[in-house]
Amino acid sequence: MKVREGFVQSNGHRLAYLAVNEHLAREDQPSIVFIHGVLASVNFWRDCVPAGIKEGHAWYSLSLPAHHPSEVPVDFAPEQVNEQWFYHTMSGALSALLGDKKAIIVGHSTGGFIALNLAINQAPNVVGIVSIAGFHSGNWGGVEGLLVKLAGLGKWARSLFVANVALAQKSRFIQRTFASFLSYNHKAYRLSSVSQRMIENIQDNTRQQDPGALFPLFNRMGSIDIADQLQQITLPCYLFAGTHDPIVPAAQSLLLASRIHNAKTVVFRHVGHMPFMEDTEAYFNALERALIDIEAQYNRSKTQKTVEIPYELPTV
Repeated sequence: MKVREGFVQSNGHRLAYLAVNEHLAREDQPSIVFIHGVLASVNFWRDCVPAGIKEGHAWYSLSLPAHHPSEVPVDFAPEQVNEQWFYHTMSGALSALLGDKKAIIVGHSTGGFIALNLAINQAPNVVGIVSIAGFHSGNWGGVEGLLVKLAGLGKWARSLFVANVALAQKSRFIQRTFASFLSYNHKAYRLSSVSQRMIENIQDNTRQQDPGALFPLFNRMGSIDIADQLQQITLPCYLFAGTHDPIVPAAQSLLLASRIHNAKTVVFRHVGHMPFMEDTEAYFNALERALIDIEAQYNRSKTQKTVEIPYELPTV
C-alpha cells in the first residue's frame, strides 16, 4: 500500500487526504473516496477497507472539516454550518482532489450523511454512494448524541464541551472505551484486530485535535435533517445499517431505505455503529460487492449515453 498525504482547500477549510495506490489508477474506472465520521480522522480507513481494495486498487481518504490534521478558518462559527455548507465544502474538496474524475463515495456515520447530501445535490464528481451507518438527521443517540446535546445548548456550553473532548484526548483508555460504546457486539469489537489498528491509526490525530474547532459542527448537528430531500437521489446508492446501532436509530435507516429510489440496503444483524469490527468479513464482502455493482452501473450508463453519429456518404 503506497500512501501519499496531502491537503486541499475548500470553502476556507484546509482538508487532509490520503491518496493510496495512485499507480493503480485507471482512466476508465471511477475513483473510490472514503469519508470518516466525527471524532475520527483521515487515517481511520487505513485498515477499514477490504484487502483487495486496500492493496489492489487506487483509492482516497478525505477528511471531515475541523478534524486534525485538517484546519478551519479563523472565523469558523456555528452559524456557517448547515446542509448546504457541508455540500459546498465537501464537493469543493472533491473537485480540488480529483479534478473532473468521477468517484464513488463511501462514508461512515457523518461521512455517510455527506455521501447522501452530495447525491441529493448532484455533486459533479459523484456517480454512486455507499452510506455506512449514515443518517438523515443529526439527532443521535449514545455518547455522541450527548455531545451534540451539550454543544447545542449554546455558546455558554462551549467550555464544557471542550473540556469533555479534551479529557478523552488525554486517555487512551477513555478513547478505547468511547469507541467501544459505538458497537453493540462489544465482545466482537474488543477481539477484532481491526479495532486495535483503527485506534492506533487515528491516535496521533485525536490527541492533537482542537476541541474548539469541533464545537461549531456539534453545535449545529442537531438541527440538520435532509429527510425531505432524499427523493432527489437518483444515483446508485447502497445503505449499510446495523440492527442495533446506538448512534443512528433503526427508524432513520428505515426512512432512508423507504425514500431513496432503488436504494439497496445491507442489514448487519446484532451489529451496532461499527460493522468494520463487529462483523468484519460480512462488511468487507458487502462493500466489495457494492463497489463492483456501482461501477458496473456507471459503465452501463456511459454506454447508454454514447450516441453513434451515422456516416454520411459525400454528395457527388
